[in-house]
Amino acid sequence: MSNNKGRTFYFELQARGYELDSYGHVNNAVYLNYTEQARWQLFRELGLLDELISSGRKIVIVENLIKYIRQVRLFDELIVETRMEKSAHFLLFTHVLLNKETGKPVAKVRVKSVFLGEDDKPCDIPESLLPFLKTEISENG
Repeated sequence: MSNNKGRTFYFELQARGYELDSYGHVNNAVYLNYTEQARWQLFRELGLLDELISSGRKIVIVENLIKYIRQVRLFDELIVETRMEKSAHFLLFTHVLLNKETGKPVAKVRVKSVFLGEDDKPCDIPESLLPFLKTEISENG
């Protein structure tokens, strides 16, 4: 693959009141929601969302690893930094959630996903995504 740098994509958001747990911190499920929003926003920004939807392919998350670094509180503004990589038939997303004011990371998330065809069997990553991916990495990455 000729593209060895890939691109980094950014998605801005703000912690909202209904996302807080009883301690006043953003709960775990919300971190996953933030990264999911970032992935769909990335496809939208690349102009590929309609193509992916109309192709009949599905994207299934196989593994989702999250490392919490610090808590997020109400009205914290965050930036989700996202990169895509290819590993065999998997599409890997690396998300770093950063506090917009301080620039410090609050969480790091690695999402391993696979595309399924209309028959719900794994299929290749769409060709239209390849120019936006970092050079293929090993499974141990």
